Amino acid sequence: MATGAVLDVPAGGAVQSRALANLGYRVFSIDLFAPQNRIAGTSWICADANRALPFRDAAFDYVLSREGIEHLEDQMGFLRNCARVLRPGGRIVLTTPNMMHLAARASGFLTGQRNLRRGLINEIQTPRGQKNGPPYHGHVFMLDYYRARYMMRVAGFDRLEVYSDRWSPTSVAMAPIVPILWLAMKFSVAASARNARRPGHRPPPDDVTREMFRHVLSPALLFGKRMIIVAEKPTNPAGRRI
Repeated sequence: MATGAVLDVPAGGAVQSRALANLGYRVFSIDLFAPQNRIAGTSWICADANRALPFRDAAFDYVLSREGIEHLEDQMGFLRNCARVLRPGGRIVLTTPNMMHLAARASGFLTGQRNLRRGLINEIQTPRGQKNGPPYHGHVFMLDYYRARYMMRVAGFDRLEVYSDRWSPTSVAMAPIVPILWLAMKFSVAASARNARRPGHRPPPDDVTREMFRHVLSPALLFGKRMIIVAEKPTNPAGRRI
């Protein structure tokens, strides 16, 4: 992507902020915690991403939100804020642990948790960070693809694509069950279409269903440990369905 102004939120240890600054981007970093050392080439702001982002409308060409949204209480408000500070045609790159890969689905079926080795989410073990100040939650507010897609669409984003950068060997070994998932999804869509014939209901357009099938059955979501969503703020929001 061409260089421009990037909002890195939450910036965490600023690994990406440094890398982007070295590539020639103008980087503004936000995180709940202050960095241990000054980050050359970036502007750092301590702020809570659950609240309004302290920037004017259309201030950035890009927003990078890496491994952060699953910690936030107000995910819908956060995504709306990201859309607000992006210029028309700007893009967001959002990453979060992938709950849709095959091993995560099997773990969810057995325990209700994405990862068998992480234990069960609870109010004692899961919170992290400082005692006095805004709470920093662990992976409490995990998002699957459907909810992430829904919220991003409602927040104003378009042209969604999904990627991953790390593979789950267990998920790859489970690849033979993919046709069963396809059949289950086809059944769900058909049953929903029948229900949509009732007054006050409507089925999604075919292009919406095709997009979801393409994403959910892609190698990125079937086998990837991390879900990476790249989306765009449309230049003509009047043409959107929502």
